[in-house]
Amino acid sequence: MKIIFLILYLFIPLITFSNSSITVKDTLKIGVYVDNIYDINYLNSSFKTIFYVWFVSNKELKTDNINKDVSNFLDVDKLIEYNSLLIESNVINKGANYKYYYLNKINATILNNLDVSKFPFDVQKLKIYLELNTHYKGDFIVLLDKTNSKIKPNFIDKWEVGNVNFKYDSKNWDSNFGDILNEKYELDAISINIPLHRESWTIYWKLFVVLFISFFLTSISVFIPNKNSEQKLSLIVGSLFTAIGNKYITESYLPISDQFNLSDKLHLITFIFIAFFSIYAIFEQRTKLKDDFKKDFFVFITSILIYILFISLTTYSYSDN
Repeated sequence: MKIIFLILYLFIPLITFSNSSITVKDTLKIGVYVDNIYDINYLNSSFKTIFYVWFVSNKELKTDNINKDVSNFLDVDKLIEYNSLLIESNVINKGANYKYYYLNKINATILNNLDVSKFPFDVQKLKIYLELNTHYKGDFIVLLDKTNSKIKPNFIDKWEVGNVNFKYDSKNWDSNFGDILNEKYELDAISINIPLHRESWTIYWKLFVVLFISFFLTSISVFIPNKNSEQKLSLIVGSLFTAIGNKYITESYLPISDQFNLSDKLHLITFIFIAFFSIYAIFEQRTKLKDDFKKDFFVFITSILIYILFISLTTYSYSDN
């Protein structure tokens, strides 16, 4: 019995010490309210947004001037421009416990990969990625304030918002940036994904109706008498320049790409048909063919049907999202 008491006497202090050395991690609750998204820029692969982000912690966040600028604690990934529109901070005393509240309203321009291959039938996915850059992953128990958060923007022009995704994440930079105290640089992060889609057929017709008219003007050149070959070629060349002008207009909305998008293919098909009518007109002139309305009508109808078929198949291959 004495041996049992001796063992308990020796181990109880060790157990008590180990329990006292266990530290409870502080909780950090984070919420986000996306106010609006605007100026989705295809050429610069960016968008602008105004959103609120707040933190509730049971201890003061140790960072320089956080009461003046929450951005010292928060890093917006792929950020181009940043402007803090509103800053608030409060300390709430609940008996022996304290709650620290920080709020920042942010206006930011963010880089985002925009897929324009199906423009104007494109579906975009905007991402706001927030890194908590004054501590490493695991230093806090991070909770999302989903009750008070609102990720669907109050305003976004000409787009409809799909099912948004708001989740906790972690960012591993694959480098310690020369920090001799840490082998890796892994941070807590918040990921916000906002899918966008729109009714695109109106934009489609506004962009390409001039292109289709240019082809129609080219096709009716077959009815001009062969003796008026100059007028026939002038109509074809004028239609070609109309199609080229339309391509410049559509390309002004899109960045230069090494892949063929919908606009490229529609213009290429039209250029090929215009080239066909140019060759056909020159052939008629060189061989001095007699005017034949039935033959010209057959060429006109056949070319129209084939053109519509190619345009329709190409368009629907991109519009099927």
